[in-house]
Amino acid sequence: MQKPIVEQSKRSIIHATSWIIFVLYFLIIYGLLWWSKIGRSVSIYDALISSLTITAITYIVYSSQQYYIPNKRNYWKLFSLAAIFALISITITRFIIVQFLPDEELMYLNFSLPFRFVINFLIITCVMTINVFWNIQEELLSNKKRKDESEKMVRDAELYNLRQQLQPHFLFNSLNSIIALIGNQPKEARNMVFQLSDFLRGTMRKDDKQFSNVEEELNHLILYLDIEKVRFGHRLDTEIDYHEELLKANIPVMILQPLVENAIKFGLYNVTEQVTIKISLTLDQQLLTIKIYNPFEPNQYEQKKGTGFGLSSIQRRLYLLFGRTDLLQTETQGNIFISILRIPQL
Repeated sequence: MQKPIVEQSKRSIIHATSWIIFVLYFLIIYGLLWWSKIGRSVSIYDALISSLTITAITYIVYSSQQYYIPNKRNYWKLFSLAAIFALISITITRFIIVQFLPDEELMYLNFSLPFRFVINFLIITCVMTINVFWNIQEELLSNKKRKDESEKMVRDAELYNLRQQLQPHFLFNSLNSIIALIGNQPKEARNMVFQLSDFLRGTMRKDDKQFSNVEEELNHLILYLDIEKVRFGHRLDTEIDYHEELLKANIPVMILQPLVENAIKFGLYNVTEQVTIKISLTLDQQLLTIKIYNPFEPNQYEQKKGTGFGLSSIQRRLYLLFGRTDLLQTETQGNIFISILRIPQL
């Protein structure tokens, strides 16, 4: 809808400009003829015909150069075209005036033609110059819009790919767990299939948007944790601490799951006792802060091997969404690893 509105506005300005030229040109020609002691009726006819002619030429210029942008070396063509249009305008004016007025009243006409040519040339040159600069501005805005749209498409595609790359790892682990449960715990395996189905259905619904609210994200996270609890049984316990007033806060979709998955990986792998994953959410001064706590063993070889893809992908997503690199931080307190995620509320 934006382009038609712009074009309609441009047409309105063209009409207004052309008729302003008509009025001003009429007053100038009439004033010059009156000052030169030309009869009133002749002055009115001459000024009217000259004004209509220059106005018609103005419309022709706008129409013929609607999208014209000359090269740097071709600006001389504008002055050539302006001279041609000026010559056409005074030729038409003279032809029409001769048809309406007697010869004895036209002695001044040939004498005034050079002055008319100069005036028309200057007016037409101004109109053509304004039109060219207008076209250049429109081209710049159009290029900027296309560039912004292209960058947005690339950014959205990268965000989508980052989100999709996180899914197979969780899906393969879940399927392996289901296979392991089928033999000795078929009921748990069936429940896990249902939970996985609900989780993936919710994930597909989120594919077309970048942001959700905390309530939806927590519900999705709890579904994920229910699946993981089937995998790890009594070894996995979770605590989520938050206040209800922050449930409507904005948060990028699917950004908590990879952080919690990372906490489970480094908290439960190679550990046999019960592990508690703590998640804390606070909202202060339009900044949503999420902290995820998990125990870890610094000296375990397996925990030193990771590729770091989960955290780096989240860092990249946050940069693409907010243009900042300081929104995800990690720290340790003894044997507790803490992931700190900050989400500005736009």
